[in-house]
Amino acid sequence: MNTAPTICGKRIVLRALREADRAVVKSDRNPEFLRMVGASIEDAKVTKASETSNVFEQSLVDPLRWAVTTNNRCIGTAFLHSLVKNDKRARYAIGIFEQSDWGKGFGAETTRLVLDYAFRQLGLHRIDVRVLEYNERAIRCYEKCGFVRERIERESAWVNGQWHNDLIMGILEHEHGQSN
Repeated sequence: MNTAPTICGKRIVLRALREADRAVVKSDRNPEFLRMVGASIEDAKVTKASETSNVFEQSLVDPLRWAVTTNNRCIGTAFLHSLVKNDKRARYAIGIFEQSDWGKGFGAETTRLVLDYAFRQLGLHRIDVRVLEYNERAIRCYEKCGFVRERIERESAWVNGQWHNDLIMGILEHEHGQSN
C-alpha cells in the first residue's frame, strides 16, 4: 500500500495512488505528452499491457509517488526517486497527462508542494530534475519554482528518430521558497 502523505495546496491535492487511478495512469497518452517526456508513439504502442500494469503496481506501493488531483480528479502523477539518503538528495518527476490541464499552473503548484515536503519533512538538501531541452513549458515551470540550470547532457535522449539534449536542473534547500 502506498503510504505517501496527503498534501493539500490551493487547487491541488496530492494523495497516494489508488487502484481507481489505473485508468488515468495508462500508456496510451497523447503524442505531445509522449514527446515531452521522451517517449515516442511507437514506444507506447509496443509497451505490453503487462509492463504498464507492473509499473502501476509498483507505483501503488511507492511512498514517494502521488496522484495529482484537482476537484477530486486525477490529472497526473508526481514523485521523488533515486533517493540517496547519505547525500540527502533525490530526483523529481511530474506528469500532467491531458493537454486541457496544461498551462493552468497545476505543475508549478504540485512542484512547490513536493519540494516543500522534500525539504521540510524528509530533510533533503538537493532535488534535481532531468528534462528534455526542447520541453520549454516544463523548464519554465521548474525555473518558476526555483530550479537552476546546471548542465546539459548532449544527445542523451533518442526521441522519434533523433538525438536530443537533456537539461539537468537543481534546487537546494536554502533556495526553496526564494522564488515563491
